[in-house]
Amino acid sequence: MSKAKQILCIDPEPSDLHIAALLNRQGIAVDLTEVTSPEGLRNALERPDWWDLILCDGASVESLAVEAVILSIRDDLDASLVLVKAVESPLSAKQGHRLGAADLVVRDDLDHLLMVCERELQSCALRKELRGLRRSAGILDQGASRSVMLATIHDLSPTARPGNDDAASSAPAVGESPVADQARIRALIDAGGLTLEFQPIISLSTHEEHRSMFETLVRLKDDTGKLLMPFEFLPILESAGWMSKIDLWILRRALATLQEMQECGAQDAVLFINVATETLSSTETAKALGAFISAARLARGSVVIEVRKSAFTDARAALERFARVLQAKNHGLLIEDAGIKDCAFLAEHRDLITHVKLERAMTQGLVERRVPQDAVKALVQCAKKEGMRVIALAVDNAELLPMLFAAGVDAIQGHFVSMPYRNLMYPSIQRVESSSGPAWQGPVRSG
Repeated sequence: MSKAKQILCIDPEPSDLHIAALLNRQGIAVDLTEVTSPEGLRNALERPDWWDLILCDGASVESLAVEAVILSIRDDLDASLVLVKAVESPLSAKQGHRLGAADLVVRDDLDHLLMVCERELQSCALRKELRGLRRSAGILDQGASRSVMLATIHDLSPTARPGNDDAASSAPAVGESPVADQARIRALIDAGGLTLEFQPIISLSTHEEHRSMFETLVRLKDDTGKLLMPFEFLPILESAGWMSKIDLWILRRALATLQEMQECGAQDAVLFINVATETLSSTETAKALGAFISAARLARGSVVIEVRKSAFTDARAALERFARVLQAKNHGLLIEDAGIKDCAFLAEHRDLITHVKLERAMTQGLVERRVPQDAVKALVQCAKKEGMRVIALAVDNAELLPMLFAAGVDAIQGHFVSMPYRNLMYPSIQRVESSSGPAWQGPVRSG
């Protein structure tokens, strides 16, 4: 599967325009990365081949020396530069062209901006493919008698793409050397790379009181400024035995964010926060989690902790104690990997579980007709019978909506309805990064 299109946003990052979500609804998956300083811009463009589009505020071109930085890597850059300006800005299309911009768009003209983004992303894909074809043709042995197949850019691994020759020879692939992987991830965390994003959870139950719900998602910024997804670093953290400390950091930062939101007037805000079974398996860590939640000045019922089924067997005693702490504040406990045959499991743990999440395999199975609609509806009805709310994960297309609504699902989450946000849509809440405190500090003691 090809990677999401990478958009570099140069001061300010236009997340409030919801560009990612709107492009995704047109079938274009994108990730936005923000840079706000000359150093950040230089670091991001150390890998010019990574970017598919560069959006830049017109007022920042001069202050961040954008023209000079891009000129130095122009031959290796496939992404177009698009300038975004305010209505009152005197910057003209002619000036934008002289700066090397493919287009100049007024910020408030969202339809035009989306059209330009889609057009330039398509142009970049073509430029990358042509570059890949030229590179592939250049390395063929013209004197070989055997037949050959010309590779395209889509056939090349990330380490074989243009501009990555040095990386391919010097950087170990993930999984090739566990020690090297752990050292790299530890270094990124020590550098303040841990980042929280928040994806909205959209209610389908119009008869219930509205709550603004978000799941807390952890990312890790690498040395180029790219945000790594959980599957790219969480397995390494787990193998190194670091999940407990990371979960403590996530919980503390998420609770601080939620408290700030509620103090700013968002009393209805609810955060869903994942906790690993490994974390709950440590009695001391589980107590620390409970202490943080008990001490937080939050509205009742505004935290939902997500755990896997394994926690009910591998960390049962600690989970039960932790659940009592949650119940004292009317907070919730969600099981995130319930299967269609888990009605008995839900009934057995009705005193602990308040929410059930239908995982990605189930929702995708519905679309692909591998999972029967009746089986999903039966599971949802089992959960609702026990007083549990049901959330469907990975809702990435419109075909799922009538299926989930018919099954009685309470809320949905996924890229079709909402991309993860870095600022929770509240101006006072910015992206939460570990520069606010080392992830390794906490109350957990060895032994």
